Amino acid sequence: MKDFREASRAALGDELYGYLCGRPHDMNAGDVDPNELAWSRYRLVPRVLQGHAGVDVSCKLFGSEYAAPFGVGAFAADRLFGEAGVGAIARVCASLGLPLFVSEEAVTPLADIAATGVNCWLQLRAAGPIERAVRLVEHAASVGCQGIVLTVLAPVHPVPGLHPGGVDVTAHVAQRGWATIGASEGVAKLPAFPSWSMSELHTLLDAVHALGMRLVVKGVMHPADARACHLAGCDGVMVSNIGVRQSYRWAPVSDVLERMHESEATLLVDGGLRHAADIVAARVLGAQLSIIVRPVVHALAAGGEAAVNELLRGLIGELQAICAWMGAATLADITRDQLTKLN
Repeated sequence: MKDFREASRAALGDELYGYLCGRPHDMNAGDVDPNELAWSRYRLVPRVLQGHAGVDVSCKLFGSEYAAPFGVGAFAADRLFGEAGVGAIARVCASLGLPLFVSEEAVTPLADIAATGVNCWLQLRAAGPIERAVRLVEHAASVGCQGIVLTVLAPVHPVPGLHPGGVDVTAHVAQRGWATIGASEGVAKLPAFPSWSMSELHTLLDAVHALGMRLVVKGVMHPADARACHLAGCDGVMVSNIGVRQSYRWAPVSDVLERMHESEATLLVDGGLRHAADIVAARVLGAQLSIIVRPVVHALAAGGEAAVNELLRGLIGELQAICAWMGAATLADITRDQLTKLN
């Protein structure tokens, strides 16, 4: 997969590039992203002479079929990172058959994104009045979204000065006079310490299901929480530490994913996935879908829609190659004993 980081830095400048990299306040200059480091410790064990005539890396999830077991994740203030914003990513995902998750803090209107024909999910923050969240669910359904992702871990920044990379993109949005999907002016101002509980989750879940959509809860890092969401009727949980953007000390998502099978929930994973081998490892560990964010945004900033297309097509091709080398006709054929981990 092509690395667009240097070109992205040149296009964005140090401030926005620093926000995109998302180093938290407690991460030292020499520290490596713990999610990336944890994924890099996995090693794949090939198989030979398996006699497969072809490779199929497609996957089925929530009633939809995708070209590969990954999608593009949500990010805020999309037009700061490319004039066409998430609309450019939507067109590529629609053409390739990949799902797209869109933040309520995105500037591009949701109706414009959905009009590309992409399999689109709206990501909401679990904060503020439940009525606000229900209104956004209804809006998502009206434009044809497939589902809702509810961010329950760190949905807002509770203390000033702790923004990822030290950059407050909310201020950038306000300075430009932009509206976002979740607010008519700027980014929705929500309580610093959200008081949501399972009660609000049940209310939102009822609203989502009544409109024929699915609900995935994002930011689940403990098997007991995953189990509770599953028992409540949620369609899936996304194992995510929000890219360690708030604290360097949060457990790597790959370590948590290994313990999540006991929850019986349908699993997605987000955080630090940078290579096709990471997606293969995540699939073997039980994740039905991996979420890629930063590499795609770097591509958007570096070269717009064409670069995003190059990146995502390349990633699908790398998955096909790895699957062939692993002696598997599909990713589901790769077994746990074909995955090892360095100490």
